Amino acid sequence: MSPRYQTFEQPLNERIRMCLRVETLMNRFHYFESLKGDWSAYSALLTILEITALLERGDLKQELMKELERQHAALKALSKHQGIDHSKLELILSKQKNSLDRLHRLDGKLGEHLKRVDFLLGIKQRTSIPGGSCDFDLPQLRYWLNQTHEQRLRDLQNWGAPYLELEEVIGLILTSIRDSDTTKPTVAEKGFYQQSLDTSQSTQLIRISIESGKLIYPEISAGKHRYSVRFMQVNTGDTLSTQVKGDVEFMLSRCTL
Repeated sequence: MSPRYQTFEQPLNERIRMCLRVETLMNRFHYFESLKGDWSAYSALLTILEITALLERGDLKQELMKELERQHAALKALSKHQGIDHSKLELILSKQKNSLDRLHRLDGKLGEHLKRVDFLLGIKQRTSIPGGSCDFDLPQLRYWLNQTHEQRLRDLQNWGAPYLELEEVIGLILTSIRDSDTTKPTVAEKGFYQQSLDTSQSTQLIRISIESGKLIYPEISAGKHRYSVRFMQVNTGDTLSTQVKGDVEFMLSRCTL
């Protein structure tokens, strides 16, 4: 979608929801690790701990393998259709196979490698306390922050190494899903739109695109059988947002790989 639009996404299952969360956190990690300030390094470090806490909630590695296998089978079936760019399709299938091999090579549970780093465990225990990471609470943290940018960067990349592998796999999965979208101009009457889901298709993601500059945003709700979009008006000051009263034109994309 062009810069003319701002896009909002809604996952339709827990697997894709987890992928989007990791993608967001990794984008934040890369932003902060690129900056040279010590507090930027601290923010990157906290993001690694946040990714670790997220991955403790389930076996994302197995879920990604299942998703790659599902996508691989779905795309392979397309090779029999006419009008398919076979060279592009074969490249994607090859990347999926390589990603499966990379996941197989990731030993143990994701995040286990950080449980042996006492320095990180100490920070994790203090993050739930407001202001709990002051210098007098964590002098070792201050010592680390006083290191050169290059030294801190080596540590961050070492701690985040398994997540960098994961990021590439998730990037491939989400790109394939986003590229499968069917986009059409749509109108939400009086700021509300609702549509049933075709149960014969495996819809993974809903994307709503609005022209940039409009002071509105969508609240998207989705279940197994239908989804709805309520457009909210951004009001001035501290006033709560309210539902748009007029019709709203937007672009609707359903990703059904």
